[in-house]
Amino acid sequence: MPGGKKQHGWRNAIIIAVVILVVIITPLSLYASADIEKKDLDDTARNQQGGSYIKLPDGVTHYELTGPETGQVVVLMHGFSIPMYGWDAQVEPLMQAGFRVLRYDMFGKGYSDRPETNYDQALFRKQLINLLDGLKIQGPVDLVGLSVGGGLAVDFTANFPDRVNKLALVDPVITTSAKYDSLMKLLGPPVMGEFLMRLVATNILAGRAADLMKKSPRAAEYDKLFRDQTHFKGFERATISMIRGDAIKDYRADYLTVGKQNRPIMLIWCTLDEDITPPMVEEIRKSMPNLDFKQLDGIGHDPQVEVPDTVNSLVIDFLKQQ
Repeated sequence: MPGGKKQHGWRNAIIIAVVILVVIITPLSLYASADIEKKDLDDTARNQQGGSYIKLPDGVTHYELTGPETGQVVVLMHGFSIPMYGWDAQVEPLMQAGFRVLRYDMFGKGYSDRPETNYDQALFRKQLINLLDGLKIQGPVDLVGLSVGGGLAVDFTANFPDRVNKLALVDPVITTSAKYDSLMKLLGPPVMGEFLMRLVATNILAGRAADLMKKSPRAAEYDKLFRDQTHFKGFERATISMIRGDAIKDYRADYLTVGKQNRPIMLIWCTLDEDITPPMVEEIRKSMPNLDFKQLDGIGHDPQVEVPDTVNSLVIDFLKQQ
């Protein structure tokens, strides 16, 4: 009997150990098998992609600078989801209007580097000032910022007021929206956040990007471009860092600072935008009482894709005003 009890105890211990190993190994196996970041974002990959690149202190930045060399420089700042190709429909009209157009992929997006650092307001502010200096653009530029890029444009203007002429904001972030708040709660906890980012969130972001670009005649091409960037090493890490940091959170102080500056500001807001709510717009308008407000009825979060001609006309008219 004692020997039987001993064997029974060992058998139970082995079963428990096997269960524990399965519980540990299964999630790890799922995590490893779901890894799609197989490609290095190096010179070879960038040569295959094409485009212009510049080495900045925090990493290589993918950019495009086009238009007449003597034209006023307009910088297009993209949002959280879509890299710089989200401005495709604006570049040619701005060039035809006489502007020199600069757009770029923020760190962690598109074909810019994914440096191992915090993806916060300070990083993106530094990226833009280094990009302007690296391209020897010294005079004040006009900034056009969309969504999170709008918040970052305001932050840049608050910190480098002498480097900005006019400011055009398209559905800009001032504080965290309900959608981003849910995403932060989901991906905020360490370990669990990384697990969910890989297994769930990247596909959710790809779906959101596709939805934002669905009204473009190049929607299928853009879907492929978005998914391609997610295969370069560092995309998950950069995205989750941006979600956990202040880049999609609170810009209220910056809005108040810029609102006290003597500069032309235009705000374009779309009534069907579920990210930038009416109370947020009201707070922006109170912070910047002299801005030129344009409301687009029946339009969603990315009007530069949905109604590009309207956005182009509004932006160009605003930038050309004396």
